[in-house]
Amino acid sequence: MNSRLRILLCLGFFFAWGGLLPALAGDMKLEIQLIWGTNDEKSPDPSHTAVDASVAKKLAIFKWKKYYLVRRQEITLPSRAAKKIALSKQCEIEIKELEGPRIEVNVFGQGKHVLKKTENISKDNMLTIAGDDKNDCAWFILIKEQ
Repeated sequence: MNSRLRILLCLGFFFAWGGLLPALAGDMKLEIQLIWGTNDEKSPDPSHTAVDASVAKKLAIFKWKKYYLVRRQEITLPSRAAKKIALSKQCEIEIKELEGPRIEVNVFGQGKHVLKKTENISKDNMLTIAGDDKNDCAWFILIKEQ
């Protein structure tokens, strides 16, 4: 009887653990920043603020002298799901979690698909997507796991 009880307990644990695996994969918490890069002393929009020092250091590899935060959002991305996020009037992204710690990001500018990027993401690996804009400026989308 003891061996049957052990087998039943093991099977119960196995099925309970199997039911927990999707929950353990869980939702992904992300921080998304839309950044404006320029050589001008001020952003064209007075509501923009200078990025923090750690972000400025990461972006120092690019040619622009000043970086301004346009918008910062924290989102929860449901496991294996896609979510659209409006970052500004002109910029929207769709993020989808893939297998592994990978995400697929589709960027839309003024309603048109601009690019698609797929990359591993973690707390230590920030995804950077960038593009040129008018007046020798640039936009950056930074995505990191929280």
